[in-house]
Amino acid sequence: MTVFIRRTDDLDKVRNIRTMIFNKELGISLNNIFDDDDQKLEQFFIMKNNGIIGTFRLRTENNSYKIERMGILTEFRSKGFGKIALEEIIMYSMKMNKSKIILDSIYTIRDFYAKSGFMQIGNVYSKVGIPHVKMSINL
Repeated sequence: MTVFIRRTDDLDKVRNIRTMIFNKELGISLNNIFDDDDQKLEQFFIMKNNGIIGTFRLRTENNSYKIERMGILTEFRSKGFGKIALEEIIMYSMKMNKSKIILDSIYTIRDFYAKSGFMQIGNVYSKVGIPHVKMSINL
C-alpha cells in the first residue's frame, strides 16, 4: 500500500476534494471551507499510488504545525490510508524541525487521531456547527 503526502499549488484540485468531503458530505458551507489563507499556507495531497485520495494544509504556529482541513475521500476511509498519511505528516514535521503538531478534530473522529498518538486538549467546543476537540502530539 503506497500512500504518501505531496505538496501542491493546485488549489483547484484541493477545492474539489474539500468540496466533496466538507460541503457535500458534512454540509459545511463553502464560506467556512475556503479562505484567504489557502493562498498562503502549504497545501498537500494525500496520494495512493498516483491518485489523489485526500488533502490537508499546514499552518505554522510558533515551532509547531497545525493540520487544517484534512479529509480523505469516503471510499478510501477505514483502510489505513489516513493512519499512513498521519505518519507521513509526522515525519515531514520532524524533518522541518517542528516540536509539535496540533489540530481541531471533529469530535466523532477523535479516536482516529488518538490511535496515532494525538492527545485531547481541553473540552469539546463547536466549530462550523459541529462538535470539535483540540488535539496535539509532541514530536
